[in-house]
Amino acid sequence: METARAARTVAGVDIGGTKVTFILWSGDAIVYRMVLPYAARSSREFSELILKGMGDLRRRATDAGMVIMGTGIGCAGMVDQKHGVLLFPPNMPGVRDVALVDIVGGVTGAPAYLENDANCALFAEWVSGVAVGRRNVVMFSVGTGVGGALIVDGHLYVGRHGFAGEIGHLPMVDRGLPCGCGGHGCLETIASGTGIERYVRSALARGSKSLMTMEDAGSARTISEFAHNGDLLAQQAFKRAARYLGRAVAALIDTLDPDMVVLGGGVAGSGLLMDEMKRVAQRRSLPLLFEDIEFAMAHYRNDAGAVGAALLADQLLKGQTVYSICVV
Repeated sequence: METARAARTVAGVDIGGTKVTFILWSGDAIVYRMVLPYAARSSREFSELILKGMGDLRRRATDAGMVIMGTGIGCAGMVDQKHGVLLFPPNMPGVRDVALVDIVGGVTGAPAYLENDANCALFAEWVSGVAVGRRNVVMFSVGTGVGGALIVDGHLYVGRHGFAGEIGHLPMVDRGLPCGCGGHGCLETIASGTGIERYVRSALARGSKSLMTMEDAGSARTISEFAHNGDLLAQQAFKRAARYLGRAVAALIDTLDPDMVVLGGGVAGSGLLMDEMKRVAQRRSLPLLFEDIEFAMAHYRNDAGAVGAALLADQLLKGQTVYSICVV
Protein backbone atom coordinates (compact mmCIF):
# COMPACT_ATOMS: atom_id res chain seq x y z
CA MET A 1 0.00 0.00 0.00
CA GLU A 2 2.82 2.40 0.84
CA THR A 3 4.50 1.73 -2.49
CA ALA A 4 1.29 2.44 -4.39
CA ARG A 5 0.89 5.66 -2.47
CA ALA A 6 4.48 6.75 -3.22
CA ALA A 7 4.09 5.96 -6.91
CA ARG A 8 1.45 8.62 -7.37
CA THR A 9 2.97 11.39 -5.28
CA VAL A 10 3.70 14.62 -7.11
CA ALA A 11 4.68 18.04 -5.81
CA GLY A 12 3.11 21.38 -6.60
CA VAL A 13 4.62 24.82 -6.15
CA ASP A 14 2.67 28.08 -6.41
CA ILE A 15 4.82 31.22 -6.50
CA GLY A 16 2.97 34.47 -5.88
CA GLY A 17 3.86 38.03 -5.05
CA THR A 18 3.46 37.61 -1.28
CA LYS A 19 3.99 33.89 -0.59
CA VAL A 20 5.15 30.59 -2.02
CA THR A 21 3.07 27.46 -1.41
CA PHE A 22 4.59 23.97 -1.61
CA ILE A 23 2.40 20.86 -1.52
CA LEU A 24 2.62 17.10 -1.81
CA TRP A 25 -0.33 15.65 -3.75
CA SER A 26 -1.17 11.97 -3.36
CA GLY A 27 -4.36 9.97 -3.59
CA ASP A 28 -6.26 12.94 -5.08
CA ALA A 29 -5.60 15.12 -2.03
CA ILE A 30 -3.06 17.43 -0.45
CA VAL A 31 -1.12 15.37 2.07
CA TYR A 32 1.31 18.11 3.08
CA ARG A 33 1.34 21.88 2.68
CA MET A 34 4.02 24.43 3.50
CA VAL A 35 3.86 28.20 2.94
CA LEU A 36 6.88 30.51 2.93
CA PRO A 37 6.63 34.31 2.82
CA TYR A 38 7.94 35.88 -0.35
CA ALA A 39 10.63 38.49 0.34
CA ALA A 40 13.14 38.04 -2.50
CA ARG A 41 14.67 41.16 -4.00
CA SER A 42 16.84 39.50 -6.64
CA SER A 43 17.03 36.39 -8.78
CA ARG A 44 19.60 34.95 -6.40
CA GLU A 45 17.42 35.44 -3.31
CA PHE A 46 14.47 34.05 -5.24
CA SER A 47 16.41 30.93 -6.22
CA GLU A 48 17.53 30.41 -2.62
CA LEU A 49 13.92 30.63 -1.43
CA ILE A 50 12.82 27.94 -3.90
CA LEU A 51 15.78 25.73 -3.01
CA LYS A 52 14.91 25.97 0.68
CA GLY A 53 11.26 25.14 0.14
CA MET A 54 11.93 22.23 -2.18
CA GLY A 55 14.59 20.84 0.14
CA ASP A 56 12.12 20.87 3.02
CA LEU A 57 9.44 19.29 0.81
CA ARG A 58 11.75 16.51 -0.32
CA ARG A 59 12.74 15.71 3.27
CA ARG A 60 9.09 15.64 4.30
CA ALA A 61 8.29 13.23 1.47
CA THR A 62 11.22 10.99 2.35
CA ASP A 63 10.24 10.90 6.03
CA ALA A 64 6.73 9.83 5.01
CA GLY A 65 8.01 7.08 2.73
CA MET A 66 6.96 8.93 -0.43
CA VAL A 67 8.84 9.40 -3.68
CA ILE A 68 8.23 12.63 -5.60
CA MET A 69 7.67 11.49 -9.17
CA GLY A 70 7.55 15.00 -10.60
CA THR A 71 6.89 18.62 -9.72
CA GLY A 72 4.66 21.24 -11.27
CA ILE A 73 5.57 24.87 -10.74
CA GLY A 74 3.13 27.72 -11.17
CA CYS A 75 4.47 31.25 -11.16
CA ALA A 76 2.91 34.64 -11.78
CA GLY A 77 4.15 36.34 -14.92
CA MET A 78 5.56 35.22 -18.23
CA VAL A 79 7.19 31.79 -18.35
CA ASP A 80 9.04 29.77 -20.98
CA GLN A 81 7.44 26.37 -20.59
CA LYS A 82 9.71 24.64 -23.10
CA HIS A 83 12.97 25.65 -21.39
CA GLY A 84 11.60 25.89 -17.86
CA VAL A 85 12.60 29.52 -17.32
CA LEU A 86 10.71 32.22 -15.43
CA LEU A 87 11.18 35.19 -17.76
CA PHE A 88 9.39 38.21 -16.34
CA PRO A 89 7.17 38.35 -13.24
CA PRO A 90 5.78 41.95 -13.15
CA ASN A 91 5.06 41.85 -9.40
CA MET A 92 8.48 40.49 -8.38
CA PRO A 93 10.99 43.33 -8.82
CA GLY A 94 14.56 42.23 -9.37
CA VAL A 95 13.66 38.70 -10.54
CA ARG A 96 14.34 37.81 -14.16
CA ASP A 97 15.30 34.75 -16.23
CA VAL A 98 15.38 32.13 -13.48
CA ALA A 99 15.82 28.49 -14.58
CA LEU A 100 13.17 27.15 -12.20
CA VAL A 101 12.87 23.69 -13.74
CA ASP A 102 16.61 23.11 -13.36
CA ILE A 103 16.53 24.31 -9.74
CA VAL A 104 13.55 22.19 -8.71
CA GLY A 105 14.58 19.12 -10.72
CA GLY A 106 18.05 19.33 -9.18
CA VAL A 107 16.54 19.00 -5.72
CA THR A 108 14.12 16.14 -6.42
CA GLY A 109 15.95 14.28 -9.16
CA ALA A 110 12.63 14.03 -10.99
CA PRO A 111 11.04 15.87 -13.94
CA ALA A 112 9.71 19.37 -13.31
CA TYR A 113 7.33 21.47 -15.38
CA LEU A 114 6.78 25.24 -15.35
CA GLU A 115 3.57 27.07 -16.12
CA ASN A 116 1.88 30.39 -15.39
CA ASP A 117 0.10 30.32 -12.02
CA ALA A 118 -3.30 31.30 -13.40
CA ASN A 119 -3.05 28.50 -15.98
CA CYS A 120 -2.33 26.11 -13.12
CA ALA A 121 -5.31 27.41 -11.15
CA LEU A 122 -7.66 26.89 -14.07
CA PHE A 123 -6.18 23.46 -14.75
CA ALA A 124 -7.06 22.46 -11.17
CA GLU A 125 -10.66 23.57 -11.67
CA TRP A 126 -10.88 21.86 -15.05
CA VAL A 127 -9.48 18.52 -13.87
CA SER A 128 -11.20 18.23 -10.50
CA GLY A 129 -12.98 21.47 -9.61
CA VAL A 130 -15.92 23.55 -10.81
CA ALA A 131 -15.05 23.35 -14.52
CA VAL A 132 -14.94 19.56 -14.95
CA GLY A 133 -16.45 18.56 -18.28
CA ARG A 134 -16.39 22.06 -19.77
CA ARG A 135 -14.73 22.56 -23.16
CA ASN A 136 -14.31 26.34 -23.16
CA VAL A 137 -13.53 28.17 -19.93
CA VAL A 138 -12.13 31.57 -18.98
CA MET A 139 -10.64 32.16 -15.55
CA PHE A 140 -9.86 35.43 -13.79
CA SER A 141 -7.55 35.11 -10.80
CA VAL A 142 -7.60 38.25 -8.65
CA GLY A 143 -4.93 38.53 -6.01
CA THR A 144 -1.85 40.73 -5.75
CA GLY A 145 -2.24 41.08 -9.52
CA VAL A 146 -4.85 39.89 -12.02
CA GLY A 147 -4.12 36.64 -13.84
CA GLY A 148 -6.06 34.90 -16.53
CA ALA A 149 -6.25 31.49 -18.16
CA LEU A 150 -8.09 29.81 -21.02
CA ILE A 151 -9.39 26.35 -21.81
CA VAL A 152 -10.23 26.25 -25.53
CA ASP A 153 -11.81 23.18 -27.15
CA GLY A 154 -10.85 21.02 -24.19
CA HIS A 155 -7.20 21.99 -23.93
CA LEU A 156 -5.14 24.54 -22.03
CA TYR A 157 -4.51 27.37 -24.46
CA VAL A 158 -1.23 29.29 -24.09
CA GLY A 159 -0.81 30.70 -27.59
CA ARG A 160 2.15 31.05 -29.91
CA HIS A 161 4.62 32.33 -27.32
CA GLY A 162 3.13 30.55 -24.31
CA PHE A 163 1.85 33.80 -22.79
CA ALA A 164 -1.86 33.72 -23.74
CA GLY A 165 -4.29 34.67 -21.01
CA GLU A 166 -2.45 37.76 -19.69
CA ILE A 167 -5.85 39.27 -18.93
CA GLY A 168 -4.46 41.53 -16.22
CA HIS A 169 -2.57 43.48 -18.85
CA LEU A 170 -5.54 44.30 -21.04
CA PRO A 171 -5.42 48.11 -21.54
CA MET A 172 -8.44 49.61 -19.80
CA VAL A 173 -7.65 53.29 -19.20
CA ASP A 174 -5.89 55.74 -21.53
CA ARG A 175 -2.99 57.47 -19.75
CA GLY A 176 -3.73 55.35 -16.68
CA LEU A 177 -1.51 54.39 -13.79
CA PRO A 178 1.82 52.65 -14.48
CA CYS A 179 1.80 48.85 -14.35
CA GLY A 180 4.58 46.45 -13.42
CA CYS A 181 4.60 45.19 -17.02
CA GLY A 182 5.82 48.58 -18.23
CA GLY A 183 2.46 49.68 -19.61
CA HIS A 184 -0.14 52.08 -18.27
CA GLY A 185 -3.80 51.68 -17.42
CA CYS A 186 -3.81 47.86 -17.40
CA LEU A 187 -6.70 46.02 -15.76
CA GLU A 188 -4.28 44.93 -13.02
CA THR A 189 -3.66 48.54 -11.95
CA ILE A 190 -7.35 48.87 -11.10
CA ALA A 191 -8.88 45.51 -10.26
CA SER A 192 -6.10 43.71 -8.34
CA GLY A 193 -5.55 43.79 -4.60
CA THR A 194 -2.72 46.24 -5.24
CA GLY A 195 -5.02 48.41 -7.36
CA ILE A 196 -7.72 48.41 -4.69
CA GLU A 197 -5.18 49.41 -2.04
CA ARG A 198 -3.82 52.20 -4.21
CA TYR A 199 -7.32 53.53 -4.89
CA VAL A 200 -8.18 53.69 -1.19
CA ARG A 201 -4.88 55.34 -0.27
CA SER A 202 -5.42 57.98 -2.93
CA ALA A 203 -8.98 58.62 -1.78
CA LEU A 204 -7.91 58.97 1.86
CA ALA A 205 -5.15 61.40 0.84
CA ARG A 206 -7.81 63.52 -0.88
CA GLY A 207 -9.87 63.60 2.32
CA SER A 208 -12.55 61.02 1.52
CA LYS A 209 -14.56 60.01 4.57
CA SER A 210 -13.85 56.56 5.91
CA LEU A 211 -13.11 54.72 9.13
CA MET A 212 -10.02 53.27 7.42
CA THR A 213 -6.54 54.59 8.10
CA MET A 214 -3.62 54.67 5.70
CA GLU A 215 -2.34 51.56 7.47
CA ASP A 216 -5.64 49.79 6.82
CA ALA A 217 -5.38 50.75 3.15
CA GLY A 218 -2.21 48.69 2.83
CA SER A 219 -4.15 45.41 2.85
CA ALA A 220 -6.90 44.43 0.42
CA ARG A 221 -8.09 41.89 2.99
CA THR A 222 -8.49 44.61 5.62
CA ILE A 223 -10.29 46.84 3.11
CA SER A 224 -12.68 43.96 2.37
CA GLU A 225 -13.45 43.64 6.08
CA PHE A 226 -14.35 47.32 6.22
CA ALA A 227 -16.50 46.87 3.11
CA HIS A 228 -18.43 44.02 4.76
CA ASN A 229 -18.94 46.26 7.78
CA GLY A 230 -20.48 49.03 5.68
CA ASP A 231 -17.59 51.41 4.99
CA LEU A 232 -18.65 53.25 1.83
CA LEU A 233 -15.14 53.96 0.54
CA ALA A 234 -14.14 50.31 0.93
CA GLN A 235 -17.30 49.22 -0.85
CA GLN A 236 -16.67 51.72 -3.62
CA ALA A 237 -13.13 50.42 -4.12
CA PHE A 238 -14.31 46.86 -4.63
CA LYS A 239 -17.25 47.90 -6.79
CA ARG A 240 -14.93 49.89 -9.05
CA ALA A 241 -12.60 46.90 -9.39
CA ALA A 242 -15.56 44.63 -10.18
CA ARG A 243 -16.85 46.99 -12.87
CA TYR A 244 -13.56 46.89 -14.73
CA LEU A 245 -13.38 43.11 -14.34
CA GLY A 246 -16.86 42.95 -15.85
CA ARG A 247 -15.73 44.93 -18.87
CA ALA A 248 -12.85 42.52 -19.41
CA VAL A 249 -15.15 39.51 -18.96
CA ALA A 250 -17.52 40.92 -21.60
CA ALA A 251 -14.66 41.30 -24.07
CA LEU A 252 -13.60 37.69 -23.57
CA ILE A 253 -17.17 36.40 -23.79
CA ASP A 254 -17.61 38.16 -27.13
CA THR A 255 -14.22 36.87 -28.33
CA LEU A 256 -14.22 33.25 -27.14
CA ASP A 257 -17.89 32.32 -26.48
CA PRO A 258 -17.01 30.23 -23.37
CA ASP A 259 -19.20 27.80 -21.42
CA MET A 260 -18.05 29.16 -18.07
CA VAL A 261 -16.27 32.03 -16.37
CA VAL A 262 -14.41 31.11 -13.18
CA LEU A 263 -13.38 33.72 -10.62
CA GLY A 264 -10.58 32.85 -8.20
CA GLY A 265 -7.72 34.32 -6.22
CA GLY A 266 -7.38 35.64 -2.69
CA VAL A 267 -9.03 39.01 -3.34
CA ALA A 268 -11.95 37.37 -5.17
CA GLY A 269 -12.46 35.23 -2.08
CA SER A 270 -13.78 38.33 -0.30
CA GLY A 271 -17.10 37.75 -2.06
CA LEU A 272 -17.25 41.40 -3.13
CA LEU A 273 -16.51 41.10 -6.85
CA MET A 274 -18.69 38.46 -8.49
CA ASP A 275 -22.14 40.10 -8.50
CA GLU A 276 -21.08 43.46 -9.91
CA MET A 277 -18.64 41.82 -12.33
CA LYS A 278 -21.40 39.59 -13.69
CA ARG A 279 -23.86 42.49 -13.95
CA VAL A 280 -21.45 44.60 -15.99
CA ALA A 281 -20.44 41.63 -18.16
CA GLN A 282 -24.07 40.97 -19.02
CA ARG A 283 -24.68 44.62 -19.90
CA ARG A 284 -21.58 44.87 -22.12
CA SER A 285 -21.52 41.50 -23.91
CA LEU A 286 -23.65 40.27 -26.79
CA PRO A 287 -26.92 38.83 -25.41
CA LEU A 288 -26.76 35.64 -27.47
CA LEU A 289 -23.24 34.90 -26.21
CA PHE A 290 -24.05 35.70 -22.60
CA GLU A 291 -27.11 33.45 -22.61
CA ASP A 292 -26.63 30.23 -20.59
CA ILE A 293 -23.05 31.06 -19.64
CA GLU A 294 -22.19 29.90 -16.13
CA PHE A 295 -20.25 31.94 -13.58
CA ALA A 296 -18.57 30.11 -10.70
CA MET A 297 -16.22 30.80 -7.82
CA ALA A 298 -13.10 28.66 -7.87
CA HIS A 299 -13.33 25.52 -5.75
CA TYR A 300 -9.71 25.36 -4.66
CA ARG A 301 -9.41 29.03 -3.60
CA ASN A 302 -5.92 29.69 -2.20
CA ASP A 303 -4.61 26.21 -3.07
CA ALA A 304 -5.65 26.35 -6.72
CA GLY A 305 -2.23 27.23 -8.14
CA ALA A 306 -0.33 24.56 -6.23
CA VAL A 307 -2.95 21.87 -6.85
CA GLY A 308 -3.13 22.72 -10.54
CA ALA A 309 0.66 22.62 -10.83
CA ALA A 310 0.72 19.18 -9.24
CA LEU A 311 -2.09 17.91 -11.49
CA LEU A 312 -0.37 19.33 -14.55
CA ALA A 313 2.83 17.49 -13.67
CA ASP A 314 0.87 14.28 -13.04
CA GLN A 315 -0.85 14.38 -16.42
CA LEU A 316 2.32 15.29 -18.33
CA LEU A 317 4.17 12.44 -16.61
CA LYS A 318 1.43 10.10 -17.86
CA GLY A 319 1.89 11.38 -21.40
CA GLN A 320 -1.55 12.93 -21.58
CA THR A 321 -2.29 15.77 -24.00
CA VAL A 322 -2.71 18.96 -21.99
CA TYR A 323 -2.02 21.81 -24.37
CA SER A 324 -3.71 22.84 -27.60
CA ILE A 325 -0.20 23.17 -29.08
CA CYS A 326 3.08 21.50 -28.11
CA VAL A 327 4.96 23.69 -25.62
CA VAL A 328 6.88 21.20 -23.42
